[in-house]
Amino acid sequence: MRRYMRRSTRRKLRENHSGPMAVTSITGFFWRFRSEFLPFYIALFLAVSATVAHRAWGAGAVVLMTLFSLATACVVARRMPRRIERAYAVTVAILASGWWSAAAILSPGHPPLPTLLVTAGTVAAIPWWAHRRRRERVRVERTMQAWPVLAENAGLSGSRVMSAIVDAWGYTARVALRRGMSARSAIARSDEIASMLGVRPNSVRVTADPDREDHVIVRVTETDPLARPNPWPGHDHPATITKPIAIGVSEDGTAVTVLLLRRHVLIGGVVGAGKSGLVNTILAGLIPADDVTVWGVDLKGGMELGPWAQSLGRLATTPDDALTLFTAAWEELNRRTREQAQRGERTWNPTRERPALAILVDEFAELPPEALDIADSLARLGRAVAVTLIAATQRPTQDATGNGAIRSQMDVRIALRVRERADTDLILGAGAYKSGWRTDAFTLPGVFLILDPDHTTPTPHRAYLLDDDTVADITSRYPTPPALPARSDGPHTDHNPDPNSALWTALTATPDGASVPDLVTATGRPRRWVYYALQQLQEAGKVRQAAPGRWHATPHRP
Repeated sequence: MRRYMRRSTRRKLRENHSGPMAVTSITGFFWRFRSEFLPFYIALFLAVSATVAHRAWGAGAVVLMTLFSLATACVVARRMPRRIERAYAVTVAILASGWWSAAAILSPGHPPLPTLLVTAGTVAAIPWWAHRRRRERVRVERTMQAWPVLAENAGLSGSRVMSAIVDAWGYTARVALRRGMSARSAIARSDEIASMLGVRPNSVRVTADPDREDHVIVRVTETDPLARPNPWPGHDHPATITKPIAIGVSEDGTAVTVLLLRRHVLIGGVVGAGKSGLVNTILAGLIPADDVTVWGVDLKGGMELGPWAQSLGRLATTPDDALTLFTAAWEELNRRTREQAQRGERTWNPTRERPALAILVDEFAELPPEALDIADSLARLGRAVAVTLIAATQRPTQDATGNGAIRSQMDVRIALRVRERADTDLILGAGAYKSGWRTDAFTLPGVFLILDPDHTTPTPHRAYLLDDDTVADITSRYPTPPALPARSDGPHTDHNPDPNSALWTALTATPDGASVPDLVTATGRPRRWVYYALQQLQEAGKVRQAAPGRWHATPHRP
């Protein structure tokens, strides 16, 4: 009944004020389609202003005004992103300025100026009408105008669009929510917003506005810029670990970079998500640098890191090799801390003579427990002395990452496609999925989200693609990694180059055996390494426990 009364009221108003309403409707029509009618508006402005100039100004003033207008148009055209758009703007400015000057001096009705205005204006308007981005901008603008009505269907009643920016792949809108509605509530309705706007699935991303809780940023990607992989572009400047390295392309076409110095990295994703490609991209950024030595652990037998072997300082392909590598890394860390103490310095600044150390582990979850214990120590103590741990795994569970202790030390989190929503939180941190960091909908290999101090919004990126020829070219140009400084500050590292021989010598030195602290001192290895080695020797029948805390070799040495 109320709806019928409102309709009747509007009908009476139209009948009583048909004249003003008709004018309003016509004005609204020309304003709504102002983008399409812009060439006609410009032609009308040129004709009217030239008539005024012809009657009020002299020829000198007309020439000066023309030059000023032309210079202003050229300055504006330089800000346009594409070269063809700049050329079009300059051409139109020259034609318009030339016609206006002639019309201001001779009068707009002087032949053949009217014909030139109509003909040249129509020809110049065709590219404007056909311009795709202009049409997209108009469509987005009209969609944003209808947002308050459409938003009710998505559960966002009371929201309104503050601003919108259109780019080559979609548009980004800043939306103000109604009072009392939080950004997290809007983030959870990204699928409803996609349905409201009539776009393809998984093309809407909603993130919180860093300045206000009642505002959100809505990103609509209509054309996926990450659909095609991008080849690795190489280095446009000398590679160094002290500066961010490029690992992929963002959805806006720009390169995404990450700083690895004094930051540990966790990479997670299911099989086929592109983890190996991302690892190769990181290696391509580190191997050419002369201020970092890269060690690799590949527990697939060298299938992934094997092509990089000649450019790696060390490569472990078995659990025992991995334990030896991590033990050597622990020893290197201790040497660096002692050297820093002697120098009176708190941080290790990488150079060619004193390079940083990066340890990249593929299939981190397959490390033996003893190596995980050492990795935990490296993650906690390695930052100051430029020892970086890069862990890639398909299962970033608490058990796989040392009961969560190592994961908590990771400054850089990179999440590729996952199957379960909870896996996103395991990689990126608790609550990440509810905050808009969603990777379960990714379908393309190599697409990832990165969370670190420099990347705080869930923007999709895609890793560069490195083929076998590119890897071979890099390793052939950088076959020898920077050498670590020689050890010269501890008796436990110089006179016992082989820890296994040192362990056996200590076990057979006295008839009463040796204590665990004595074995740690003799080998220069951590306590966990000593216990692991003793366990292996005991299972082989080579040692026995003579007393609590003391071990002795069996009478027959194999």
